[in-house]
Amino acid sequence: MGYQSRTIKQVLPDINDSVFLPAIQREFVWDTEQIVQLFDSVLREYPIGSFIFWNINGDFADNQIKYYFVRNHIEDSIYPDEFDNVHHRNPKVPEYEQIPDSISLVVDGQQRLSSFYIGLQGTYVEKQKYRQRKNPDAWTRKQLYLNLLSNPNNQTEDHLKLRYDFRFKEPDPTQSSENYWFRVGDILEIDTLEKAMTRANEIADEIEGISDAEEHYILKNLTTLYNAVHARDIVNFYEEGNQDNERILDIFVRANEGGTQLSKSEILLSIATSYWASDDENPIDAKEEINTFVGNLNQTYVDEGYDFGSDFVLKSLLVVSNLSAEYQIRTFTHENLALMKEIWADGVVQDAIESTIELISDFGITGRSLTSRNALIPLVFYFYHNGTPSLTTDSQLGVQVRPRILEWLCSALLNSNFNSRPDQIIEDARDAIKDAEDSEFPLERIQREIRTRGKAVGFNREIIEDLFEETDYNSTKIYLLLSVLYYPDPALDDSHEVDHIFPRSLLEKDNLIENYGFEPSKAERYASLRDHVANLQLIEENQSKGDRAFDEWISTRSDQYYDRHHIPTDERLYELENFPEFIARREEMLQDQIISTFN
Repeated sequence: MGYQSRTIKQVLPDINDSVFLPAIQREFVWDTEQIVQLFDSVLREYPIGSFIFWNINGDFADNQIKYYFVRNHIEDSIYPDEFDNVHHRNPKVPEYEQIPDSISLVVDGQQRLSSFYIGLQGTYVEKQKYRQRKNPDAWTRKQLYLNLLSNPNNQTEDHLKLRYDFRFKEPDPTQSSENYWFRVGDILEIDTLEKAMTRANEIADEIEGISDAEEHYILKNLTTLYNAVHARDIVNFYEEGNQDNERILDIFVRANEGGTQLSKSEILLSIATSYWASDDENPIDAKEEINTFVGNLNQTYVDEGYDFGSDFVLKSLLVVSNLSAEYQIRTFTHENLALMKEIWADGVVQDAIESTIELISDFGITGRSLTSRNALIPLVFYFYHNGTPSLTTDSQLGVQVRPRILEWLCSALLNSNFNSRPDQIIEDARDAIKDAEDSEFPLERIQREIRTRGKAVGFNREIIEDLFEETDYNSTKIYLLLSVLYYPDPALDDSHEVDHIFPRSLLEKDNLIENYGFEPSKAERYASLRDHVANLQLIEENQSKGDRAFDEWISTRSDQYYDRHHIPTDERLYELENFPEFIARREEMLQDQIISTFN
């Protein structure tokens, strides 16, 4: 059918009316910065790429799985239940929905078209940092605005390099002599250039003391926005009319595989969705089912903050299907896809994944200490291969297997075994688990295989010394490294935080010089040890220690506290002057504890 061109204003009314998304498309994933950059590019008349529309009709169109574009996007999949008009994922079009006989499915260009839809007619809902996702007050609903008083000839000095000052803001933002925020969606109601110029003059009259230059900025910004939305053919799209799923899937893969916008896992999920849905006897919407499963999983463990994605489930499905763990398009043959569909429909792999997550939650491993989700794939296969056995702490098998799994998992995560060539390790572990007997977890063989890959395993003295040298308060591994010190005590959770034993404020270099008379070189040496592992512990958030002097605070602790946190009992070490000696002594105790626990 060839290429066509339309304005943004002409395309918008068709979105979710006769223009939808096919099942092979991924979710909307752009953030506000990407949306803002797109609008800036459009106003600067930069090319934004072409689109591919798949035009279909009749029964073929009716039988296709279709998704709506997101209009009110919320940036997290977990949010308050009362938010009923926002979406993190594209909602599925119900089978009973009345849609036109002829429709278009956007095969390439979803992120850009969705951004126009959200920026002009929708909202973007953002969560405030450090607030609970289920708390309605943690969220802010924003709309896209353009500062008409900004100089479009100047480029911002930040990483966005914008000429047009677009920002997502709460409705009705405060205006000032420097900022006049025009809601971008209001441009849709201005249907001629003359009206745009008139509106610019009205806005200029509203602002007291406006300069001639600022009056020009208002006119320039508003008319440029008008032309971008109403006058220029921004949406250049190729129309594909062949009603052939295989052909459109091939177009989709070729359009995306060579670029960076889609990950391989997203492409492969699209392939699975296409093939599973084409089964006349038992069609399954892979995208819908896997994303729903992931959403429920994250919802169940919302406090742990795992935030699993479809890629984790997809790789688990590959591994339990005894296929290559690596994402390769050639793996997704008709035969392999049929096998994966059969396994998914059986429900056993879902049980194995849920058992794996339940186990690591019992261990106290949360999202902040789970530095690689790939490390869980062998555990998923263990549960799947052995019929999802019960590993409770009061079961015979649990008593035997749980410590071995925890030791391997802690070793793999702390030694960064999955930072490179993770698929090889996953397949090695799968082979070892298949050869093991009686639901055994083959710790020794898996570690031997990892060692042959040139990676560190276990916790000998040399490995621990390296871990202590490379891990400090700011490391992503610190929570997990500290948590292994408390094994086999009850699992820790997010009510615990990493705490400095000798207070941070005390060990500030300037504080040591000004208030304790330290020489600069000595103060710097003490300050360099402040964030050392040996000066850290895990305590409950409500155990307020504040910045009390350590020797004063520690005197209030019980003997059990000393034992639990591996604190030296020599009171001489609690004096500030002896802080380096305290670090050396406690480091030795911590290393001994890890070695005795896991070796």
